[in-house]
Amino acid sequence: MIEAARDPKFVKLFHVYNLHLLKKSFHHIGLSKTSIHPDRIPDSSLFLINHSSWWDPLLLFYVNEVWLKKDGIAMMDQNGLERFPFFRKLGAYSIDASNRRAILTSLKYTARKLDQGTSVFLFPQGKETHIDQRPLDFMPGASFIQEKSPHVKVVPISFYHHFFHHQRPEWFVHIGEPLSFRPDLSKTERTAYYEERMTAQLDVLKETAMDNDDDAFVTLLRGKPGVGDRLETFTSAVKRRLNQ
Repeated sequence: MIEAARDPKFVKLFHVYNLHLLKKSFHHIGLSKTSIHPDRIPDSSLFLINHSSWWDPLLLFYVNEVWLKKDGIAMMDQNGLERFPFFRKLGAYSIDASNRRAILTSLKYTARKLDQGTSVFLFPQGKETHIDQRPLDFMPGASFIQEKSPHVKVVPISFYHHFFHHQRPEWFVHIGEPLSFRPDLSKTERTAYYEERMTAQLDVLKETAMDNDDDAFVTLLRGKPGVGDRLETFTSAVKRRLNQ
């Protein structure tokens, strides 16, 4: 297993690069106004996020840097971390889904880091799936971790993205209240509960985004103008000149 080696200086440097990349690639990133405030989230929390895009880790990194501000680490596929080892400096650690013993090692490492006061970000689907695929098909890892560290809060984060009025896609985020459940639930029942709650939260975020209500979201990032935006600015300038 490859452990995380989060480097604050490298994190700051990567944030500058990531900001440039996101501004170039997205029209808008919005956080729902009904999201829980970071001050109400303990520093040692287990964050669960749906996984539907290559962009998810980079958006998660950005949301943490500008909003959550948690000293967190994130689980990453071992092959990916071996290919891109610099992610260790951002707080990534590995899991080898093909080896049961390696899985247990990574899950125990996760629980140990939570007990030490570190937040952990986890994609419980274990792989990218289409944003509209249902069921979400959660793996049991989150339930195993929570059983090992029962004091830890489990916080659901939903990502939704689409193309709408603009050249570049829009990205929407909702951070829900910590999940509560009966302590007598089995790991299988708890996994099903996590999936059920996060499915409902994601569906609400999708409906809110599709309503095209700007008042429902706070802007975390405004991207660079696309072709349509530049054309509209040019057209407005020409009209002003002709009306002078």
